[in-house]
Amino acid sequence: MGIERCEKHCLCNEMEQLLEEQQRLSLDDFRFVCDKIGYDTIPFVLSNEKCAFKVFARTRNGKLFTTQVFRLENLDSRHCCATLSLLLPVDMDGYPVELCDEVFSLVKTNKCIIVDLSCFCSIKPLSPKLVNRELPIVEPKG
Repeated sequence: MGIERCEKHCLCNEMEQLLEEQQRLSLDDFRFVCDKIGYDTIPFVLSNEKCAFKVFARTRNGKLFTTQVFRLENLDSRHCCATLSLLLPVDMDGYPVELCDEVFSLVKTNKCIIVDLSCFCSIKPLSPKLVNRELPIVEPKG
């Protein structure tokens, strides 16, 4: 029943495609492209019928943050489960923000969760250019 339920009600096929594309992004052996592309993550938001999935975690220095943005680390298609790492949305000053605020960068964290994909009905990918985007250097006015 698990596999049949998953094929009918979850995002396993879409997540398989996302993982494949994410792995292709990080390849270094292109024939005609000499420059390193520099992306290894396709960030995304998961939602059910009512709202986006949100997780609470702590930063390395112990501060609480919330995120709705994830990176797919591993996929178990047979059981319709995925290991996701949490991406921390930050503003131009490097402070954590909600996704609906002014997100400048998505910072990779070492925090992971395992989710049952049958609980979700949609995925919204975001730009890989947001991941670990360098914060601007702001010179003090004086």
